[in-house]
Amino acid sequence: PRADRLTMRRVAPSLLLLLLVGLHSVAGIEADDEDEESWNSRNDQLQAAVTIEHSLTGTDTWTPRGTLTYTGPKLVTTKSKRLVSVQVEQIKFSKADLVEVQKLVDAGRAYRVRMPSDVNDPSSPKVMASVPACLLVAANFHEILRVHLDQYGHIRGLWYQTLAMECPKGRISVPTSATQVVTSVSVDMEARGPKLPSEPVLQAEKTPDDVKKEATQNQSFMSKYWYYILGGVMLLSMMGPDDKKEGAKEGG
Repeated sequence: PRADRLTMRRVAPSLLLLLLVGLHSVAGIEADDEDEESWNSRNDQLQAAVTIEHSLTGTDTWTPRGTLTYTGPKLVTTKSKRLVSVQVEQIKFSKADLVEVQKLVDAGRAYRVRMPSDVNDPSSPKVMASVPACLLVAANFHEILRVHLDQYGHIRGLWYQTLAMECPKGRISVPTSATQVVTSVSVDMEARGPKLPSEPVLQAEKTPDDVKKEATQNQSFMSKYWYYILGGVMLLSMMGPDDKKEGAKEGG
């Protein structure tokens, strides 16, 4: 019937638009998955461990207290930043350490920690943070570290806090036996500078296996979404010359 053809001609562009949007969305999801898989397979993962130092004397004397291990891509992008992680070695304060902590508490001084700003260079400038020593004791030695990183894995800042918000009134006694320090750590990625483009791969540099893989991926795309393409062709056919002639007759 003429009315049905006219109705189909009116709604066909909208249906075609929805079809193209759906195809683009599904293809985009697949591309993201392929990007993550290719990142995992390129072996461009960076893993480095740096020494965390602390000051128990309230002076510029620093001693090692554990390690921080960084794992992530060499260049962090918006997509890959969720793959970045840091781990901190859990430590115990020895009896000698606790004696020094007691001195810091009695003197109202801070307990300080620091680490290199470049995970690949132990001699790089240090990033430091501190809390009142009394807070560390009041929190039963539960501490929270948040490491601020840029897109290259450089440590831009260190946020340090304990579970205690204020020091108890009166004299604070530090345990006299070895005590476990419980450290929670998280990462905060900073967006500094534009995203650097990846180096293009020349066709001449591709191996036969790479060319075969690309051909397989193209075939896989067609086999997965052939029905979208077929649906688009059918919609276009509904908007063919017959409908235009029909419209011309009605206009005449």
